[in-house]
Amino acid sequence: MTFLHPQVPCPRRQLRSFTLHLFLCMTFFLSVVSSANAVEPKPAQRKRHGGIKPFTTEQINDFLSERRNATIATLNKNGAPQLTPVVFYWDGSTFYISVTKETIKYKNLKRDPRISLVVDDVLGHHCVIATGKATIQEEDVWPMTEKIMYKYYGPEEGAPYVEQLKKQNRVLIVLKPTKMQAWGSVPRDPSKP
Repeated sequence: MTFLHPQVPCPRRQLRSFTLHLFLCMTFFLSVVSSANAVEPKPAQRKRHGGIKPFTTEQINDFLSERRNATIATLNKNGAPQLTPVVFYWDGSTFYISVTKETIKYKNLKRDPRISLVVDDVLGHHCVIATGKATIQEEDVWPMTEKIMYKYYGPEEGAPYVEQLKKQNRVLIVLKPTKMQAWGSVPRDPSKP
C-alpha cells in the first residue's frame, strides 16, 4: 500500500487487519446507503465459513463489553463515506458514542443520520457490525460519557479525563441498530485477545 511510510515497519498482520476492517466498514456502509430497509437474515440462512459462525446474543454482549475501539462510517456532503475510530458503550441494545459538536461525524449525522459501526479484534476473527439511523442526544450526556471513559480508562484515570471533557461542547451519538451481524472463530478462547 503506497500510503504507508516506507521507513515504518508494518507487520502483515496489522495490515491484513486494517484492510479487513476497512473492507467491512465500506461493505456494510454501502449496504446501508443502498438498502436502508434491509432485513437481517434468519439464523437458519446464515452460513458457516471456514470455522466462523454467528455469535449468540451473550457472545455479542461479552465481546462489546471488552475495551475495543469501533469504527463508524457516516456520509460526507459529497456522499463519500467518512470513517472514524471511536470509543463506545454498549448497553445490550444501543451503542453510545460521546463526541464534540465540532467533529465531522457529528455534522454528517445531523445532515444524514445513516451510520454503520464495526467492532473487531486485532486479527479480524471476531466481529460485530451494526447499521441504522443515529440520533443525537444533546441533554444529560455526562452520565453516559462517564461510563464510556471508565470502560476505557478505569475510574482513576477516567474521572479526571471526564472533568477535562466537561469543558467541551459534547453530545452523544445514539445508535439502536436496525441490523446487526456478528461472528467469531470457533471456539473462541476468552483468555486470548
